[in-house]
Amino acid sequence: MKRGIIFQLLAVLMFTLALNMPLRCFAQQRNTVALDAKTDAEYDAEDDVNTALWLAAGGVLGIAGNCLLGSLAVGGAYIYQPVPPAERLLGKSAEYVSFYTDAYKARMRRLQLVAATKGAAGGAAVFFLLGTLKIKPWADFILW
Repeated sequence: MKRGIIFQLLAVLMFTLALNMPLRCFAQQRNTVALDAKTDAEYDAEDDVNTALWLAAGGVLGIAGNCLLGSLAVGGAYIYQPVPPAERLLGKSAEYVSFYTDAYKARMRRLQLVAATKGAAGGAAVFFLLGTLKIKPWADFILW
């Protein structure tokens, strides 16, 4: 019995799909783990970030030395990356821990940067306001 070309093409197609399906399921499961870890990490980072500290650091340094010292707070917020608490990761897969840690650090860095930048901008505005109102010692730094 002679098989036609259509049958052979369908057989190759079915064989390819049979081999490809487990890989697609594995990739979909990996994406689910990554999405779950990222979501959990972002919520936890928002709960853990000390916004008042970074806002105050930027503000105090901004008032003390205008944009130069305020930028130190922004730089510190960028450099400092807190590690997520280990108890949150107990019993999780290595893949989940990797995705969680990366997302947690990225979200914490962003939240810290936003708070420090707001504080530094506010501190610089207060610095110029105090100089404009001729309040010592800030008036010495304002040249107009």
